Amino acid sequence: MKIALIGRPNVGKSTLFNRLVGQRNAIVGDMPGITRDRKIVDADFFGIHIKVIDTPGIDPFSKDDLAKSMNLQSLAALSESDIVFFVVDAIDGVTEYDKSIAVWLRKSFKQYGNRPVIVIKNKSENPSVQVSTASLGFGEGVAISAEHNLGFDELLNLMSDFDFPGEEPFEDKEIPLKVAIIGRPNVGKSTLINAIIGENRLLTGDRAGITRDSISLNWKYKGKKISLIDTAGQRKRSKIQKKAESMSVSDAWRYVKQSHVVVLVMDIRQPLEKQDVTIARKAFDEGKIIIFALNKSDMVPNAEEIQEDVERRAKYEFSQVLGVPCLLVSAKERLGLVRIFNKAFELYDKWNTRISTGALNKWFHWAIERNHPPLVNGMPIKLKYISQTNTRPPTFAIFANRVEYLPESYKKYLVNNLRKSFNFDGIPLRIFVRQRKNPYAE
Repeated sequence: MKIALIGRPNVGKSTLFNRLVGQRNAIVGDMPGITRDRKIVDADFFGIHIKVIDTPGIDPFSKDDLAKSMNLQSLAALSESDIVFFVVDAIDGVTEYDKSIAVWLRKSFKQYGNRPVIVIKNKSENPSVQVSTASLGFGEGVAISAEHNLGFDELLNLMSDFDFPGEEPFEDKEIPLKVAIIGRPNVGKSTLINAIIGENRLLTGDRAGITRDSISLNWKYKGKKISLIDTAGQRKRSKIQKKAESMSVSDAWRYVKQSHVVVLVMDIRQPLEKQDVTIARKAFDEGKIIIFALNKSDMVPNAEEIQEDVERRAKYEFSQVLGVPCLLVSAKERLGLVRIFNKAFELYDKWNTRISTGALNKWFHWAIERNHPPLVNGMPIKLKYISQTNTRPPTFAIFANRVEYLPESYKKYLVNNLRKSFNFDGIPLRIFVRQRKNPYAE
């Protein structure tokens, strides 16, 4: 059962969406217009398998290009749905705005076919608030409070009256590669994803900050499952003024933490600016794979020279992660998109690599013989052995004595040599040095 949530801005569609899917998946707030793209999530709602489609608020009369694009997103949600939840605000009652949306719905049904409509009278937590929705032409509907989790028993009863075959959940044990698309505002992140999947799935435009919610899209590349995540543009913290933008940035980083690969999209005309460096460092600190995508490369005559310059600067800015791939792409011309995913899967395999203890210690003793750690007061720092403690990213523990005296420069030598010896270019590595326990200590 595919459910489209339709209604004017700020009636609580995203709060209802989060309640239906059982998790905080959409940004919510008091200001209207926070949701701008449609978001689709699978969920189990008390035993009924559903796909819930959150949509932007509808404005049938606006001539603004962004509003028109948002209306098209709602229309697309309507066309792929089985049932419509028409959400109204019980506190405001039925407004002329709601009536205009009811007219819009009936006109849309002429094009896409009728759909069952359940009117959701949201924000009905106060029993004294009674509102009739008969004037909308879709019946009285059901009174709920998405925020306070009230009225969902009655909603479940109404949903059970509809039978839509072919929507049974299926088990799929394949874990998709989670790829987060991130970057400064207006560098072409949403346009890039639209080009990748071959449809205008996300809102795009010349103005910055169109994307607010982080949107996850399922896609396949060479038969392999990928979850593509579009995120809001990341500005300097000092320039974030509105609450909605602050929530968008926090939401984006929540998805980055859940991802495997981070594609940092940059405008090739202004590459690797200070904010790009900040974004990349935060992603490295999370242990994520990073790929630089220099977008709009069709707009400059010296793209390869800029690429080489970015690679040189990256070696200086990110010395802890050498070999970060830097790719030339053009979302508008659909150039270089395949390279992103070829490189993503290549690095993902390395990111999951586990080295045998024998091979690891053979390298370890060779590296020590090649370059001994410094003496401390005439006494050597003894590095005993190394073991891999984790993957994603590859993490290693070295056991030694006099741990506190081991210089950072020597740790860096070991990391760089480990990277080179086991082909870990472009992969964040973590090495922790632990004090070896004294077997004679009481």
